[in-house]
Amino acid sequence: MRIKPIAAVLAACLPFPAHAANWVDVLGTEPARAPAFKPFGFIQPTYTYIDASPLSGLKGAGAGANGKNQIQNMVVPDFNKTEQAQFLRAQFGMRGRLSDSINYFVLTDAGSNLTTVQHPFMVTDASMTFSFIPGARIRAGLFKLPTGEEALVSNPVAYSYVYYSAVTSALVQETYFHDVTGTPSGCQPLLGAHTLDCGAAISGNNAFRDWGIQVFDSFRKNKWELGYAAMVSNGNEIENLGDNNSSKDVTGRLQLSYVFAGQGPLRQDANVFAWHQSGKRTYGGTDYDRTREGVGFRVTKGAFRTSGEYIRGEGMIAGGPNPPVLPASGSMEPPYDLNLAPRGKADGWYLEGGWRFLPKWEIEARYDVFDRNYDDPAAERLFKTWTLGAQYFINKTNRVTLNYEWRTAELPHPLAMTNAVQRGNAETVANNLADRVSLQYTWFF
Repeated sequence: MRIKPIAAVLAACLPFPAHAANWVDVLGTEPARAPAFKPFGFIQPTYTYIDASPLSGLKGAGAGANGKNQIQNMVVPDFNKTEQAQFLRAQFGMRGRLSDSINYFVLTDAGSNLTTVQHPFMVTDASMTFSFIPGARIRAGLFKLPTGEEALVSNPVAYSYVYYSAVTSALVQETYFHDVTGTPSGCQPLLGAHTLDCGAAISGNNAFRDWGIQVFDSFRKNKWELGYAAMVSNGNEIENLGDNNSSKDVTGRLQLSYVFAGQGPLRQDANVFAWHQSGKRTYGGTDYDRTREGVGFRVTKGAFRTSGEYIRGEGMIAGGPNPPVLPASGSMEPPYDLNLAPRGKADGWYLEGGWRFLPKWEIEARYDVFDRNYDDPAAERLFKTWTLGAQYFINKTNRVTLNYEWRTAELPHPLAMTNAVQRGNAETVANNLADRVSLQYTWFF
């Protein structure tokens, strides 16, 4: 494992609270006095502007992309505009406590995002939790896997940015693929690269979720808390109840917390966590190992918070279309062709912090790094992003979030690409990656 240093910035206590939680417990259980039926949900209308310029100067087979905007400079999920207003998320659900030992959680999404790209209405959660065994609650159905902090955090309540970090988006969220035979135009061979294959994305992403069974709980002594979760799941598209092979994914997470104050989703604490996920993906008639794992921390106390996480992945590392523009169909709705490294390796990390400097105002900053295909010099791409953000809290259920992202892409080993024209084209595309501005309104109930 390649470990990147993550420095923690600890801060003093001020009177305006930041938010933290043991998110596995919060999402999987209900408070003692919770009603049997509680509607909930949120909407996030979002405006995104990418300061992009069309590609130019591409040569050879890539010349056809000149005058077009690359995929990474287009607003998700349609990838056909550099500026767009949309309902990024529109999620509505029901949760409740049916008895002292049984609760449930149902959530749907009708927003415009990479989970709903094929289906305008998706069921993203449908689970029940059974708390009959002390120390071993059992949750079954469709719900969030016990992975990283950004994946688990309740977006409308406690997530401070518009978009997830690049490493979380690329490695923790998952899209599913099948092999593409021949040499279609959407997957031009990259000379010098030895890990890439032409794959086709056949689904939207899984929104950090899967169908399965999880055993979890937490144990408290004074201010210390130890939480765990272990889950067996399909490792398949979330719109399918069944699996597509005989292998199951196994995911586990441990979290150690020191609780300063509060409880539930609004508590203040310091925690460290580690998680691991492994399974197999059937691709081109072969089962490939897929591993994801991470370690991280989060500190929230008073008006300050800071968090960081290192994540690595092996197997099923997705790249982008090559050439990196919309296919002839004019749509990125699956299925679409792209480069895929079935045995590839990638890793990355982020470090972020925030300060609630007035009762209604908060500022934050995040730096994240994503190193894709670092085991293949010709295919390797290094992405670095600085995000500066501000939030205005209108009241307890309404807020406005503004982000500016400085985005860069690099070719760490350009000379590994043995074709000079292809090398020049790759450098042109990397240098063309543009900054992104986003404005989001969140209302939840």
